[in-house]
Amino acid sequence: MNTESPIPGGRLNRGKLVRLGDWVLRPADEDPAIEQLIIKVGRVFSGVPRTFGRDAQGRLKLQWIDGEVSKGFDEGEERGRTRLLSVGALLRELHDSTVDIASQMEPTPFSLLDPSGIREVICHGDPGPGNTVFRDDVAYAFIDWELASPGRRAWDLAIALRYWSPFRSPANMKGAHKHLDPWQRAEWLLEGYSASTQLRLESLKLLPLNQKINAEYVIRRLKSGDQAVYEEWVAKGGLKRLEDDASWFADQKEALTEGRWPK
Repeated sequence: MNTESPIPGGRLNRGKLVRLGDWVLRPADEDPAIEQLIIKVGRVFSGVPRTFGRDAQGRLKLQWIDGEVSKGFDEGEERGRTRLLSVGALLRELHDSTVDIASQMEPTPFSLLDPSGIREVICHGDPGPGNTVFRDDVAYAFIDWELASPGRRAWDLAIALRYWSPFRSPANMKGAHKHLDPWQRAEWLLEGYSASTQLRLESLKLLPLNQKINAEYVIRRLKSGDQAVYEEWVAKGGLKRLEDDASWFADQKEALTEGRWPK
């Protein structure tokens, strides 16, 4: 493949990433801190794309990782269990591998910072379905590290739980989501991580704050970019979905604080 082809991205990276052969090219104006974080994490953790410097236009060149990225939640219960156990295991491997370097690392500019300021491990910051590469239904690597930063295990686990379970307002459970058991899926992910009882409780308690900070970040990031993209996102219900999720998490806060599954 000698021609560039756009990589479908989410609402924040739309049209910014391209594939060229065995490389993924990221924008030239992206902060060098992202490149340095990937390099340092790559020395201790295999599930991260390798870097190949910059091209003539200054774009960051990353390894293209072959595999499948989950596009939905229609895999069936047994396959879902297999995948979620492996996602938890890969996240645990990332965290265990980065204990010794977390205190030395600086957050990337767009990090979803753990507000505690604790530098326990390197958090991916967005270890959801769109950023997890599978091979034979086993999580192999995490991609798109622009939100990574030092933080707590529980903080990254809370992010993973929100996206993979998924935990959101029933109003936002569409299509295949309606037939999922979010709490069972969360248990599988936590089992794959081999999370202790205390870590499970901490992750649950952090869910409302995690959702709040993520929502504020998404709104701020979209507003700072192309106004047309932001307006399109609002028109398609993006802001309303975040508000619905915020209300749902507010209703569940007491249960989560007590370590009980939301209802």
